[in-house]
Amino acid sequence: MKPLNKEAAGKEHEFKGVKFLGFVVLLYILLYVVDASKTIDSLKYFLKNSIKILPVFLLVILLTALINYYFPKERIGQMLQGKPRWQTYVFSLLAGIISMGPVFAWYPLLKNLKDKHLEEGALVTFFYGKSIKLTLLPIMIGFFGQLFSIIFMVYIAIAALLQGLLYALFFEKNQK
Repeated sequence: MKPLNKEAAGKEHEFKGVKFLGFVVLLYILLYVVDASKTIDSLKYFLKNSIKILPVFLLVILLTALINYYFPKERIGQMLQGKPRWQTYVFSLLAGIISMGPVFAWYPLLKNLKDKHLEEGALVTFFYGKSIKLTLLPIMIGFFGQLFSIIFMVYIAIAALLQGLLYALFFEKNQK
């Protein structure tokens, strides 16, 4: 949605975390007064972990930007229609993984695809695939390591495909 005036256009791209950042800085100052050594240890831990996950975080931001640029919602919808079942489910999974924002923002597009006879099992796969958050991957790797994070996401992807296929097997046949 385009802003109605120039003032609104400027606010569309401004950093919205200024108040939160200010609150965190004030909180650290207060904590420093209460216990300086623990506060410094906390900042060292934060900086060490931030530096450790920064390369992965930047890679995810770059990939997310490229994916959102080359695969807008409308294009994803076109890719899902009229394909063989296995391709539809794989595309649904990938679309769920790369989709950004809250799930309710996708409801109109998904309803439109459903109205155009996209299998509900593919929709289930999409919704389940949205639980893989690429933007949170660097944080997950920072806490749990690469091997665990990758295996965990592969399990979620497999489960997404199985959920969609099971839905199609048990519920779509009863509707026809």
